[in-house]
Amino acid sequence: MTAQPRPGLSEASILAAVLPQLPTGEQVEVGPGDDAAVVRLPSDRLVVTTDALVEGHDFLPGATLPRWIGRKAAVQNLADVAAMGARPLALVVALSAPAGTDPSVFEELSAGLAERAAADGAVIVGGDLGRADRLTLAVTAMGAMAPGDAPVLRSGARPGDVLTIGTVRLGRSAAGLALVLGGKVHVDAAGSISLEGITTPDAADLVRHHDAPEVDLSLGWSAGRTAHAMMDLSDGLVRDGGRLAAASRVRIDLDRAALAPDVETLAALAEELGEDPWAWVLHGAEEHAMLAAFAPDEVPTGFRPIGRLHEAGDGPVVTLDGTPIPGEGFDHFA
Repeated sequence: MTAQPRPGLSEASILAAVLPQLPTGEQVEVGPGDDAAVVRLPSDRLVVTTDALVEGHDFLPGATLPRWIGRKAAVQNLADVAAMGARPLALVVALSAPAGTDPSVFEELSAGLAERAAADGAVIVGGDLGRADRLTLAVTAMGAMAPGDAPVLRSGARPGDVLTIGTVRLGRSAAGLALVLGGKVHVDAAGSISLEGITTPDAADLVRHHDAPEVDLSLGWSAGRTAHAMMDLSDGLVRDGGRLAAASRVRIDLDRAALAPDVETLAALAEELGEDPWAWVLHGAEEHAMLAAFAPDEVPTGFRPIGRLHEAGDGPVVTLDGTPIPGEGFDHFA
């Protein structure tokens, strides 16, 4: 990693804080500290993705912690690798921050990244440090396909498949975001979450899930051999479901009864905030759970059916019990 000099910080002090947080594994021949990393590949097919988090757009100071930001940045990239049916292997990270940023921010970000990467079998192998007007974290994740396995695409779903999701409840990240955007959240340095004027039990857990989602990404590579199509749920069930449907040339009909428990779980908080819990469940972004299509008799443990796939036709590609769904989900440029 290299860094531009800045007041109160030096390249040596930043690296002294960051490098101890970046353990290497057997697959790393050359890790952080050189011009580039050298990673041993377990197969001849590399899976690569990249994403970024920007202060003020993807997270708000005071409503999260640097360690949680690091974990979230890792999750959103590792989820893309897992959704291809690949096992995560390594991450490289480009971190830019304003002059005067406390060195502990770099240390905590690195710790969060390393912790979450290690949970999914990956390591951080390098990156870059730079100066910017706001904190920005760009991550590139690499994974590898198992020998003989084919990548799981969005385009393989078939009429008659069931649409499934690899999480117990949807809408939690959107509910947490609603609390953050409503100015209800304060997170102290110890990670304690206080909520102004909120009485709904466990609402703080929703903020925590939004700030640093805990998702079983192993469902991606473990389900890869039986899933007909798969992607991670990053921009909302309707929007991402529509992408899968369009790629596979099918139509998705979501099951209201299957999603009703998700809505009921969020109903009390939604009433308190004057929000619609169905909007959180249908359009909530940043869940990063695996959204997959399987044959009805091949749904693996960890996934639950939430809809059916049908022959494509005129009208919306995603419906709820046959009814069009208002709203479009998350759009970065809306």
